[in-house]
Amino acid sequence: MNEQKSRIVSDFNKNWRFCRLTKKEGLSSLPVETENFDDSLWENIDLPHTWNAADGASGRTGITEGGENYYRGSGAYRKHFVLTEEFAGKRIFIEFAGANTVTEVYVNGSFAGKHKGGYSAFRFDITEMLNRDRENIITVKVNNAPTDHIAPITDQGDFSKMGGIYRNVRLIAVENVHIDLLDFGSSGIFITPKNISELYADVDILVKLANDGTENKSLTVSAIICDMQGNTAASASSDIFISAKEKKATALSVSVQKPVLWNGREKPYLYYAKIRLMSDGKEPDSYVQSFGIRSYQIDFEKGFFLNGKHLDLHGVNYHQDSFENGWAMTDSQRERDYRMMLDMGCTSVRMAHYQHDGHEYDLCDRLGITIWTEIGIVNKMSSDESEEHKLAEGFAENAKQQLIELIRQNYNHPSVIVWGISNELFQMTDEIFALFDELNRLAHSEDNTRPTTFADNQSWGRFLELPADLVGYNRYFGWYKDAGAPEDFGPWLDNYHESKEKRPLCISEYGGGGAVSQHKDNIDWQSDIDPWGERHYENYQSELHERVWAQLSQRPYLWGKYIWCMFDFASDGREEGDTKGQNDKGLATRERVPKDSFYFYKSVWNSDPMLHITEKRFIKRPCIIPQIKAYSNAVSAELFINGIPQGKGHRSALSPTVFIWTDKQIECGKENSVTVRAVFSDGSVMEDNAVWTGCR
Repeated sequence: MNEQKSRIVSDFNKNWRFCRLTKKEGLSSLPVETENFDDSLWENIDLPHTWNAADGASGRTGITEGGENYYRGSGAYRKHFVLTEEFAGKRIFIEFAGANTVTEVYVNGSFAGKHKGGYSAFRFDITEMLNRDRENIITVKVNNAPTDHIAPITDQGDFSKMGGIYRNVRLIAVENVHIDLLDFGSSGIFITPKNISELYADVDILVKLANDGTENKSLTVSAIICDMQGNTAASASSDIFISAKEKKATALSVSVQKPVLWNGREKPYLYYAKIRLMSDGKEPDSYVQSFGIRSYQIDFEKGFFLNGKHLDLHGVNYHQDSFENGWAMTDSQRERDYRMMLDMGCTSVRMAHYQHDGHEYDLCDRLGITIWTEIGIVNKMSSDESEEHKLAEGFAENAKQQLIELIRQNYNHPSVIVWGISNELFQMTDEIFALFDELNRLAHSEDNTRPTTFADNQSWGRFLELPADLVGYNRYFGWYKDAGAPEDFGPWLDNYHESKEKRPLCISEYGGGGAVSQHKDNIDWQSDIDPWGERHYENYQSELHERVWAQLSQRPYLWGKYIWCMFDFASDGREEGDTKGQNDKGLATRERVPKDSFYFYKSVWNSDPMLHITEKRFIKRPCIIPQIKAYSNAVSAELFINGIPQGKGHRSALSPTVFIWTDKQIECGKENSVTVRAVFSDGSVMEDNAVWTGCR
């Protein structure tokens, strides 16, 4: 649902000019914010935009300003525009859905505001700086150079930090009395369902208000709760007096009878709260906020329960990154990615390692995918290399700001189940522990309905004592040599669950690399796999996932299981497998080509009939193939080579959806047609084909 007409929301993405302000070219000190600066020779662009779409995945070559192999420095955007009549008499705010990392905004040469942090939305009131009767010029300076006080600090985090205004920009116009638009980028509306039963659910609604005018006002604030068919389910209103230049909040409570619950992928049902302000017979502002009614619990022994029923949370980690335009993703690209997650059978997603675009949270609400979302503290809190690890000035305040923005901007999403505080923190001092504790308490003060968590790869000493309600472990058994074999994963987990970890436990990352151009028969992990180098065989990746999933799926105490990761993504310093500047642990390539491992999870997570022959890209095979494998949730599967039956496959001991044929002969020196025919429980039949050339 869209906002009402008392509030004007205008797309502000078109017709910008851009220039990268490199120090090397002497451009970093140009007075681009001044009103009469000549930007006529700048590049014409539309937003969203990043200057790292290409060089952010270029490997170990490229522009090194900022201490990276991709450009980390300043860029400037300018837009010339004239306000239309509909904005007359309104207060006008500019909203950025995200710009990385430090953003300064100037309107007609006047400073409008500064935001530090690359992942959350933010707004500035630009009313008094605008020309109502002639052209306006907005200048936005963005800098993605590494810092020691904005998380993720310095070069921490295995991903490229792309610069620019890489998410949407809008103008929002309201009357002087309005729902507060300067509350850390939130909607100003906070909806909390409670006392949920089959008969009714109580719903608390907090509305934050602002009076930016010079007159005191009496308001009536009303809330109408509508179901998905538009029928009124409940309503309430309250009268409030708000003085000039004052901010105030009002609380409303309603009861929804026989509520329809938001129930994950089974039934992602949403309600809509129509919030309306009335004053002197006029409507100065209104907004429609979606929400869901649901309850959940996480049990130390039995895992995750949604609305009283166990739900197996399994899914992927997901970075904001596309091969088309890097971080400057479009909504249609995000929707494509989540369709692939749905197709594979995900019930949950971990949005790594920072707050994602608002459209993703909306998508998950509508699709029924639960969310782990987190702030950008990755690896280190301090750039101090001494044992003291002193925090830089401003780091703690910015970390708290990022957490408040994350929670307030996403409070109303029923899909969000946990707030994440850090990822793979490996520094520990009293100061760091104290800040973590403060962040944990801050999260609970902002939202006492959701638990906190963090992703840990240390699992010893004070890391086991970090204050959070839940914990996730990032462990790469079967990939990095010091982690242990896949079969060691389960016993390792049991040991931590039984004797070391007092909180409910999940696996927040696991997996291994996969290069779609690399294949080999009879792979030996210890001698054939080079985790940090070239040898990243696709068929080893898929077998690794088979072996690890056999361990994880048998442990019901895991409240979640998250693969690293859904897609290969830009990580500029890496040169591994068959790519440069990418992490290749994805279940699909950066170009969204599914790898065999994608189909393995589809076979175990998605009940829709499916069949996939593995290693189709391994086109030159020995004349006697040691193993032919297919993934399917069928009752049986039969192999044919050049039309000749080869018998039914036997199911792998690791998974009933893995069918195997051993030592099958194909003709040497020619292309061979290989077909698997699967029969499903309803009698339907499906076939999949591969073409392999026999080689001596």
